[in-house]
Amino acid sequence: MQPDKPARLPQVRPEDFTDETRAFFAQWSTGTFRDADANPVLRTYAHHPVLANAASALNIHLLTTSTLPVKLRQIAIMRTAWITKAVYMWSSHLQTSMSCGLSPDMFGPVQRGADDPWFTDFERTVIRATEELVHDQKVSDDTWHALAAEWNAKQLLDFLFTVGAYVMIAGMMRSTGAERQPDLLALAALYGAPADD
Repeated sequence: MQPDKPARLPQVRPEDFTDETRAFFAQWSTGTFRDADANPVLRTYAHHPVLANAASALNIHLLTTSTLPVKLRQIAIMRTAWITKAVYMWSSHLQTSMSCGLSPDMFGPVQRGADDPWFTDFERTVIRATEELVHDQKVSDDTWHALAAEWNAKQLLDFLFTVGAYVMIAGMMRSTGAERQPDLLALAALYGAPADD
């Protein structure tokens, strides 16, 4: 797979790290990311540490203390990445999903969507809810009732914020052009990636 095009907003260089940027990276060093100060997305955020700190608190919650089951969280994030054509996000969450113990068998079905027979009925509901949020900014009544039959209020809110946050992150990643490292390029070559046009 060819390397990504150079980023529109280059990463903050290590020689330009300040105490403020180092403190920002440190909050990600709790197991969420190894070598946070080498992560292209975080080094893009680091141009604006105040904003990065505000956004990261939510993102860290969604990845570490969310009430959603991990598999359903990852299905929602990856379906969001696929339909928003967020190539970096998709590639990164191939890695995240496997590090959480999830099977790569789900990657093709997530690309194809809710009609793929691989999913359970409730997983299909989560995918439909994700698509409705991305496209309409609202979960339909039928889909909402199906979610609420399985999830409590905290889980419903964690789901809504997960999809909403990752739509926002997709826009940031696609617009700044964060470049994938070789390991993410290799995963995308193996499991596919959305067309970034």
